Amino acid sequence: MKTKKIFFLLIVLFIPLLTTAGDIFGTITKNGKPFAKQQVKITAINGTVIKTDSTDAFGYFSVTIKQVGQFKLNAGGAVADVSSNNSPTGYTFILIQKNSKWELIKK
Repeated sequence: MKTKKIFFLLIVLFIPLLTTAGDIFGTITKNGKPFAKQQVKITAINGTVIKTDSTDAFGYFSVTIKQVGQFKLNAGGAVADVSSNNSPTGYTFILIQKNSKWELIKK
């Protein structure tokens, strides 16, 4: 009986360590319309590309990455901070131009 309790306790404690994948998803609009069929990149803080995706016809993107932490989302010449954890993380962005520079604004 004691062995079963220890085994169960080990499973409960170590399973979260094995599930390090995180989903980052959301939508991007530009000028009130979906930012459709455009590349989206998730990069590490140092600029290393982690994953790329393309938005669909509705401006929706979704990436699953193995790492958990803080990242950058690059789309349309703009960059925004995003994070990944053990639960799906959703964002809604508006791509706007300010002083001839593109920005991703979180809604």
